Amino acid sequence: MSNREKMVKPDFLSDEDWEVLKDQTSSLARIRGDSKADVEDYLANPEGRSTGAGPSGLPTLLLTCVGRKSGEERITPLVFLQDGDEMVVVGSLAGYDSHPAWVLNLNANPGCWVQLDDKKTAAVSRDVTDEEREALWPRLSEMFPPWGYFQKQTDRPFAIKILRSTGSV
Repeated sequence: MSNREKMVKPDFLSDEDWEVLKDQTSSLARIRGDSKADVEDYLANPEGRSTGAGPSGLPTLLLTCVGRKSGEERITPLVFLQDGDEMVVVGSLAGYDSHPAWVLNLNANPGCWVQLDDKKTAAVSRDVTDEEREALWPRLSEMFPPWGYFQKQTDRPFAIKILRSTGSV
């Protein structure tokens, strides 16, 4: 059950940042619209995005997966944690009760493509194990505290996926 309508400002955000976060996550339509704009901006200015040089200041990749219903390629910008050769992504959808579409698409077809800056590679995804989740979650929520906050807004455990490059496109 979602607690989004009862959200209170977390201590790690200023009043101004809290208002921005509430506005940016106020609806799924707003999240989807911002995501499309972020993809366009990333593709136009890819340099340094994978190391946090983009507008968010966080390492960001572009994930392309095949839509489970449409069969069309879908591109999503995602903050990620580099863990050795693997990339870790979180399906938070700002604490809404449903998984983001990219999680459902990867569940249906784990083959995907990952773009880091201007380098695109084929990749495969998998769910983390319980042990990996326990080890990774503190690092993930430290890197991006809203994940920890949003996880408390829903009973849905956030999907955590590991992306492993399988070679150049």
